[in-house]
Amino acid sequence: MFNSFSRLGEVHGNERIGVEVLDTLRLALLRAAPLSVANNLFPLVTRGSVTLVYGNPRAQRIGKRGSNPHADLNRCFPRDLLEIPQSNFGSDYEHCRAKELAPLFASSDLLVDLHSTNKPSPPFVRLSGYDAVPSQLLEISGRLPAKILLLDPKHLIGDGQVALTDEFVGVHGGMGGCYESGLASDLSQSKIDSITTSVLQILQHDMDVIEFVNADRQRRSSGNVRVENAGDASERDVYEITQVFKLTGRGFRWADGVGEENFQRIQAGQPIGFVGSDPFVVNYDSHIVFPKIPALWKIDSPLGWLTRRVPAKIAFD
Repeated sequence: MFNSFSRLGEVHGNERIGVEVLDTLRLALLRAAPLSVANNLFPLVTRGSVTLVYGNPRAQRIGKRGSNPHADLNRCFPRDLLEIPQSNFGSDYEHCRAKELAPLFASSDLLVDLHSTNKPSPPFVRLSGYDAVPSQLLEISGRLPAKILLLDPKHLIGDGQVALTDEFVGVHGGMGGCYESGLASDLSQSKIDSITTSVLQILQHDMDVIEFVNADRQRRSSGNVRVENAGDASERDVYEITQVFKLTGRGFRWADGVGEENFQRIQAGQPIGFVGSDPFVVNYDSHIVFPKIPALWKIDSPLGWLTRRVPAKIAFD
């Protein structure tokens, strides 16, 4: 049975939707503002714990991905982080912040990490490190408003190592997932409401840690939040990350019309881009995810990742 839920937003300071959702939930839990998506009721934690984590306050204050150029909190959670002395990190803010958060995440039964993308994208859920995704995690991830599921069984986002928040939770006995809401500039109320509703569904139906009360703390039902079933995983479009491609000293440029959005399909043998004057091609139909904006380009660091479409039946059997 789940007892500890951590809800993480604002790992990257320019991805504001996580802050909006956390603020909504925080004010409701403090009974300072009722939930419009729950018949103007308040959530009450009845057992276990619910922790809302503002991941990177320093980056949030300056509205940047990290506290300094190329800093990335979501690459600072190696498997052995709990054993690494704090003194090893010096004044590196992101690594120090990760060390501070590590005990909380290591003790979490479930973590949902909310992100958004720098280039246009449909919403999607990313699950990492699972050769076979636990059925319970599949069901929980199906509550999030997305029709796409991205699998990273080999930890390729972290260059083959445990490095991300949800991965860290996973190797310490919990379950974690990342929700990508779409383009970071989309802060529409409808999107905020849909994510908030999904989190409430997880807390109420999957974890059984909240109920809804009115201002007098009298228990009430919330028809807007109650749902019978999560989305069927077999109905989602499933992709698996196959490789990372990085910037080298030879330079890189995208092929015409490529690299401007997530899940763009490139036919086998067609140029994805050019390394120097040499075309970069693969021998399978691929879909690009997380194509980096030029401000994030750095020698020996990822420019993006390639995926391939996986039949849902094969992915989950």
